[in-house]
Amino acid sequence: MLLGLARAAPQPTDELRTLEALVAAMERAGRPAPNLDVGLVALRAAFGLPRGSAAGLFCVGRCAGWIAHALEQVATGHLLRPRARYREA
Repeated sequence: MLLGLARAAPQPTDELRTLEALVAAMERAGRPAPNLDVGLVALRAAFGLPRGSAAGLFCVGRCAGWIAHALEQVATGHLLRPRARYREA
């Protein structure tokens, strides 16, 4: 989905074209499909965002997920992953 959004950018950059060529070559070679990181880098390249902003977008998304989990745990009154073992370092 993120690659599709990047492809819809009004003016694709050379960096995005290079990334798309890499993704296509990996696909032809039978390699695994690109992951979230590739999609975020594609968006960064497509919209001319500063280098490093793909990592920032990833972190914002991860924080939103952590907050959603915490809110769900509070709402339900139990841990989402009760089998997980947390240890102090």
